Amino acid sequence: MILSLDQQGMLAVSSSPNEEDAVFALEFETHSYLADTQLEAAFFSKVSNPQLSDIVMRLRIVDSVNGDEVLKIQGTLDEDPDNLASIVAVADATNAFEVFELTLHELAGDVLDAIKLSQAFNASNSLGRSKTVIELPDEQTPPFDGDEVYSILTNLVDVPAYIALPQTNDLPLYVAALRAAEKLNIPLDAEIDPTITAEQAAEFALSMDAQSYRVQFIWSPNLCRSRDAVSLSGRKISAPYIGQYIGDKLLRNARTDAKGYAPLHVGVAWKDFPFRKKVLKIRPDVVLDEPTLEMLAKAKVNVVRPIKFKQGIRYVLSDLLTQYQSKNSALRLVPAAEIAMRTSNEVVSILKEHMLKPTDNYLKDASADIDKYLSGAVTAGWLKPAEDLGGKPYAFRLTPDKDFPFERVRLYFARRPEGATRAAIFDEDVLVK
Repeated sequence: MILSLDQQGMLAVSSSPNEEDAVFALEFETHSYLADTQLEAAFFSKVSNPQLSDIVMRLRIVDSVNGDEVLKIQGTLDEDPDNLASIVAVADATNAFEVFELTLHELAGDVLDAIKLSQAFNASNSLGRSKTVIELPDEQTPPFDGDEVYSILTNLVDVPAYIALPQTNDLPLYVAALRAAEKLNIPLDAEIDPTITAEQAAEFALSMDAQSYRVQFIWSPNLCRSRDAVSLSGRKISAPYIGQYIGDKLLRNARTDAKGYAPLHVGVAWKDFPFRKKVLKIRPDVVLDEPTLEMLAKAKVNVVRPIKFKQGIRYVLSDLLTQYQSKNSALRLVPAAEIAMRTSNEVVSILKEHMLKPTDNYLKDASADIDKYLSGAVTAGWLKPAEDLGGKPYAFRLTPDKDFPFERVRLYFARRPEGATRAAIFDEDVLVK
């Protein structure tokens, strides 16, 4: 889009340049796609008898529906981006614009005369309320490209620790996110539509057929007051959980020990992580009886529901199942799966750290760092002794590759992650004699 000012002081936005009558043209394009927005433009004079260098232009992009400010910049009318006071330099500093180019078509005096004729001009002794409001054309978003989403996520230099999907009704997006999670070996936490029934939630989870310990499905069939509600009897809305879940998970990760290990073995669920919303209430049409909970557990759907504890009734995430298809594997459990992924990724990072060293040095240094890291993981509570490993919590072997001994090594790595108790068998006996 191009914002231009003509010799009569009229501001206009067009898609093509009009150099015949324009004293300046400002071509801009944001990284975001805009719709239902307005552009507010205003000029301010610093002195009573200004030069062009004394004029400041302010641009605001505003949501035309609710008046919220999307973007605001202001600076002098200078084409030079090296002038830090120029609007071009200010726009570049925001990183909000893909294109922002100012072109002055006339001499400075002619541009100043046109600005003074504009309805958006504010003299130095004015209240500064004059502005011109222009409706911006709606920009069409391109069709969804799952391959592009996958490419963006997997090619980030700073790899994400988690992927979260607030909605799962967009199948192409879910597939792209799952592909990225599998490639990056990180958890994918997805929330099922909170407005559907328990049977639909279970059927949905089964139909997605993730079969991966990286995927967790959460369902919150609850209602709450809206965030900005002020009355005592306002309408209740659906209470999605994924936002608070990720927040609680990050807060848990911030509680590191002296060596920097987060308590990953502590699942973000149950009474220590209550759901905090205004006036929470389970949907009246949802009955979470024993058969329903068993159905959801078989579908590996983790439900947010009210449970009574000594501290009172709390709404909590009541299970920790991943979508891994197994009857007794530790990878069925969210904390164990996260520990498995984190330790694998960190070991790979250690292997990268020592890349291109002489082979003997590589084997020695990388092995020492891997052992040090895994020992810390044991101390932090991530790993536990396993019978299959001779009573040890982990085992690894780093050796030269048989086929390419001069340039490749091979790592064998096994460990036993900590689990999470989700069931208790009560064998009762009452002695009567």
